[in-house]
Amino acid sequence: MLIVEDEYIIANDLELILQEAGYPVIGIADSMTEALMLMDQQKPDIVLLDIYLKGKETGIDLAKQLEGMGIPFIYISANDNRSVLEAVKATQPIGYIVKPFREQDLLTVLEISRYRYAHSVEMKLREEKALQIALTDALSASGSWEQKLLKAAMVLQAHVPFDFLSIQHRKGNDVHRFNYYRVGFEEYQTISLVDIQQMTSTTVDQLLQLEPGPIPTGLERYDGDTFATFCKQNRFVQMLATTFRLESALVMPLGVGPVDTFCITFLSRKGDSYLSRHLSLLERLEQPIVLMLERALAFDEVARLSEQLKRENNYLQEEVKTLANFEEIIGRSPRLLRVFEQVTQVATTDTTVLILGESGTGKELIARAVHNLSARKGKILVKINCATLPAALIESELFGHEKGSFTGAFEKRIGKFELAHGGTIFLDEIGEMPLELQAKLLRVLQEKEIERIGGKTPIKTDVRIMAATNRHLEKEVAEGRFRMDLYYRLATFPILLPSLRERPGDIPLLAQFFARKAARKLGKPFRGISETVLSELINYTWPGNIRELENVIEQAVIINDGQSPLRLGRPLENNFFAMTTPGPMSQPDAGFNRYGQPASAKPRDMGDVKQIQQETEREYILAVLKQTNGRIRGTGGAAELLNLKPTTLEYRMEKLGIRKVLSMQSPTSSND
Repeated sequence: MLIVEDEYIIANDLELILQEAGYPVIGIADSMTEALMLMDQQKPDIVLLDIYLKGKETGIDLAKQLEGMGIPFIYISANDNRSVLEAVKATQPIGYIVKPFREQDLLTVLEISRYRYAHSVEMKLREEKALQIALTDALSASGSWEQKLLKAAMVLQAHVPFDFLSIQHRKGNDVHRFNYYRVGFEEYQTISLVDIQQMTSTTVDQLLQLEPGPIPTGLERYDGDTFATFCKQNRFVQMLATTFRLESALVMPLGVGPVDTFCITFLSRKGDSYLSRHLSLLERLEQPIVLMLERALAFDEVARLSEQLKRENNYLQEEVKTLANFEEIIGRSPRLLRVFEQVTQVATTDTTVLILGESGTGKELIARAVHNLSARKGKILVKINCATLPAALIESELFGHEKGSFTGAFEKRIGKFELAHGGTIFLDEIGEMPLELQAKLLRVLQEKEIERIGGKTPIKTDVRIMAATNRHLEKEVAEGRFRMDLYYRLATFPILLPSLRERPGDIPLLAQFFARKAARKLGKPFRGISETVLSELINYTWPGNIRELENVIEQAVIINDGQSPLRLGRPLENNFFAMTTPGPMSQPDAGFNRYGQPASAKPRDMGDVKQIQQETEREYILAVLKQTNGRIRGTGGAAELLNLKPTTLEYRMEKLGIRKVLSMQSPTSSND
């Protein structure tokens, strides 16, 4: 033991008590100078230290040196001044004995302090291990270097305090600075060069030209006069110190790999913030931090190369496909790319998806894309159109029924939810579902179980639910036609598909795609689409969206002679969709009515509309019959091309007077 006490009687009593208790005393010192001389001769295990000593230096000054030497110490003092006690606490003694003291009090405090010190060493080792793990996690996290280093700074703050942290990363001739200003408890502000420029009224060029000054070869701390000298040598730090009123620094240079160097500068408003224990901690952490940074840089390089490879791969794919398509969806407009991004984000989860959009915008294709990109892609995707099923049959279709559960239930039936177990179910036109069935669907979403009609026990389901509608469900809820609780369950992740008029840049891509598809189907050559037709397609409002565009292009391919670019059979405003299809998910564009006509146009008489529809259908069928040389049935016949039953086509021909026309044109029967 070493006793540092300027009152002889107290020092002598301490020596007697310690020796009688079996603690050897190497000496008594009444000043910091004498204490250091004794420690040069023999290093003590513990120092008993008074606060006020002979000479200018105090026990607190000596404590800072003891901390750097790794020697634990116990204060012995009668001082109760608040500021002094705060300074005492900052030096982290292992104990504190208040004068006057009894022998037993001294020995008890000594034993407790020894025990606490032994365990504090073990605790510090654990804390340092936890700190290394936290730093590894911070530097391994995804994100930019600015974000990674901020996370690392927040982790270090509890161990090495700072008001401003500046990190310089040099790679060859490239220098990057990352600056973080502590504005509150666990609150940090990233300070860019532009921010500093505005605070200091200097230009960014002037800031970039500031010499960083010589970088120390090892860990260094600066306070008082040494900090002033450090600022003179480093103009950038000098500017930071002036701007943010900083008074001390701790600099940690790191060589990482053959070309990368980092210099971490901790800066504080307090002149005595950085103690020997901070230097010791960073010395022990230096090698682990270098390894962490090397690993982070390596991952960064791998990510860069992967991104480069990805870009090259994407380019080659674009060259091969000539179209940007996602699953079966053609287009590259920003609105559509946003949809692709949402699909990618939600696909890997089991979150319920609600797909919104006007009729003909491709809601089913989006549902299929979500399924195919999910972990359930190996299972079935079951699709149900709620608008095409009679209300009385929807429940049986969805949940199944037991034999004899209702009239006509002659056998047990498995519903679509059971069929889709492990996969995905897509409920199209969900807005058409009856209210009473909505409550049962809500239970499926909440409880993950179904019950067959006539069944007595619930059946657990593992099904991802996707739904789609072209209705305004908020309006349906407000008017009492759709349950609010079901709406919010379904709309966990809504995806709104843009209408075709909102993505005019994709129209040429779609037109080319549909033209080639129709040409292959009809066995005709494709000679392209003229610029005039493309311009007309782009400027049209497309109330029927993609479905309407596909029909228009197929009609154009049918009437095309195979020797010239496609032309349109009739003005687009006379198209069937334009006359009958309003845009249900959005209001008509300004200047147009629900039929895509100028707003000033007078509403069509319904008789006129019917006549134009019949003429369109008649010309369409005639064009197909011309393509097949009048043959209706069999492979390659008109019925197959029109996707109709031969009897249905014959009925439509009879009603439109086509058979009579054919008989006048050719002696050959159209049934051949």
